[in-house]
Amino acid sequence: MIPQAMLAGLVHSAAGAVHAIVAMLCIGVGLIQFLRPKRGAGHRARGYFYVYAMLVADGTAMLVYRFTGTFNLFHVGAIVNFACIVAAIVPLLRCPRPVTWRLQHYTFISWSYVSLMSAAATEIAARVLPLTTRGQVGLVALVLSIATMTLAYVLIGKYRPPAETPPLAAELAEQSGVPS
Repeated sequence: MIPQAMLAGLVHSAAGAVHAIVAMLCIGVGLIQFLRPKRGAGHRARGYFYVYAMLVADGTAMLVYRFTGTFNLFHVGAIVNFACIVAAIVPLLRCPRPVTWRLQHYTFISWSYVSLMSAAATEIAARVLPLTTRGQVGLVALVLSIATMTLAYVLIGKYRPPAETPPLAAELAEQSGVPS
């Protein structure tokens, strides 16, 4: 069991506790999603869990102000992550789905996970390293974010799903000027 004094040093509010727990769950589920095949009911179920949990994590991030006492760059990160989640889900909900829905979904959900990992790396570094000023934390956050995004850019490109081609009938109809 974790001693109460140690727990109090790590979590400073109920919102912070919920945020930390849900974010850790998202890290695990996101990793499983990355490693497993991208089809079927299991992928869909884990995906919905990830999306709903990230919405909670982003929402609770907006309630945590311990670092500066006001709205800051970390809150902007939560908003960007929220935008990535929405942009990843919208193509799935459209009817009919756009031809590029898989690529759009993959790209935005991947960058959402990158944002989560960047935030986690920053949080760990801020707690482990002897950082004493906001400037030091900001610099560490910048360096870790650049490193995370560089690695992610390579991995996202490497595992990108193949581009889908529209059905031949749709292509022929488009060429003849007939609305599909």
